[in-house]
Amino acid sequence: MKHYLLIIAVLLSTNIYAQNQINPGPGIAVPVMSTTNTIYIEQIGSYNSVTVAQDGSGHAATVTMGLTSAVDNTTVAIDQKDSGTKTATVNIPGGFNNSVNILQQGAGNHTASITNLNGIGNSVTINQGGAGNHTLGIVGAAGSQNNGNTITATQTGGAGADKTFNLGLNGWNTNVTIEQTNPTTSGQASMNITCGNSCGTQPWTYISR
Repeated sequence: MKHYLLIIAVLLSTNIYAQNQINPGPGIAVPVMSTTNTIYIEQIGSYNSVTVAQDGSGHAATVTMGLTSAVDNTTVAIDQKDSGTKTATVNIPGGFNNSVNILQQGAGNHTASITNLNGIGNSVTINQGGAGNHTLGIVGAAGSQNNGNTITATQTGGAGADKTFNLGLNGWNTNVTIEQTNPTTSGQASMNITCGNSCGTQPWTYISR
């Protein structure tokens, strides 16, 4: 049986733990008996910190930053480990100086997505490792004008760990660093970047080995 949790975080730091318990705040613990963990978070307000930690087997986490309006200076961290398929999605429809960190490791296929990216000076860091396929997609919101964002991604793993990175933004001056290492065979690591306007003058670094 899958368990679903909907959390709205307003002007406070939020920590979510999934396997033996879900802890949305001090003094609140919800036991989770399922080996598959699914978490939904809808966050409101600026200057917040949201942390999701999932271990065990099979994970899915979805965070929407700014459910009703743009948010600024907010940090989201998602840590998924152990076995099974892992999916992490962060929706960023608007805001300045936000930070997203996603770590996916262990056996199983890994998918990380940043959707509706819209704003200035946001930072995205994603690390995917372990056996299995790694897929990373970052897509800007339709008609958005992104500027000065920083994206850093590392995809590693041994046999069976094929890697794909796709970036589609409308904007300029985005600093992108992508490293894909140890693909199963030649050509199974790939990167695709498109810019609706000019990609700008910021450095773009791609390492495949």
